[in-house]
Amino acid sequence: MNDTPDISRPRQSDIAQRAGVSISTVSRVLAGEKGISASIQTKVLGVAAELGYPLRPATNQAAGVQLEGKTILALMSAERATGDIGAFYHDIFDVLRSLAQTDGFELDIRLLHQKQIDDSLIQRVCEVDGLLAIGLDPEEEIIHRITQGVLQPVLVNSADPSMMLDCVSPSNFYGGALAARRLLELGHRKVAYIGPHHRHTIRERMRGFRHTILEEKGTTYEEFLLSTADSGFGQAGDAVRQLLAKNPELTGIFCMNDAIALGALGAAQELRLGVPDDLSIIGFDDLPLPNFLPHVSARSGRSPRDCARSG
Repeated sequence: MNDTPDISRPRQSDIAQRAGVSISTVSRVLAGEKGISASIQTKVLGVAAELGYPLRPATNQAAGVQLEGKTILALMSAERATGDIGAFYHDIFDVLRSLAQTDGFELDIRLLHQKQIDDSLIQRVCEVDGLLAIGLDPEEEIIHRITQGVLQPVLVNSADPSMMLDCVSPSNFYGGALAARRLLELGHRKVAYIGPHHRHTIRERMRGFRHTILEEKGTTYEEFLLSTADSGFGQAGDAVRQLLAKNPELTGIFCMNDAIALGALGAAQELRLGVPDDLSIIGFDDLPLPNFLPHVSARSGRSPRDCARSG
């Protein structure tokens, strides 16, 4: 019996590229959300069917809380929103703004510099009807301060291991596991992880990758842990060079996000390693960053899209 997952299954990014729309628009259409024009819905669903993307049967939208006339406050660290993965958070804000227009609620976005908290912010929290903490973790001071009131936040792209707060987050453990399976299917047995480990969501991503790799007999696994301040392009390149100096037989690398993957791709190019011929590199987040580089492999000449697969 062969239970190997179908790696040829089309992704939402494939649908978005062919339909000429954003990935967030594809996600909303496939989820049956309102606020998308009929023409766009028809185009996206048509492309999805053409590519063989599994579509859910049409269902009536579940009744939920009416948001019309309400005010939702969205808080996020300005440093995280404008860093290497700022595009990831831009998509979240883009969807929230669209929903605010279609559902008739006011969206108040506050970027916190150095996660500063003042009395005016606490007062604002008491005035709104809903609160989103985007990219903020439950152990941070701001979460502790705002949860002292009557309004509980919903954590977005975060997780609460104590399960005291509602959370909306990618399936990081299984995303990491899928990255591991992909490398194993390609025949890699000497692999490594590059990235920080300062957030629970990231640790789950790393845990899923490590767990799946070590389940396979005959594999070797290494981790190169970056500090929060080191999770950029240059540091990722240094990590690749150090890992390969230590273990020249290394053939597969899983990077915590696409920004780190680009740094790893640059290092591979400097070392004249073909990607993916000599070294396979997987990123995470499905950001558009790899599309900005025309070629990254000194030997294979393939584009980043062909060699850095994102979860």
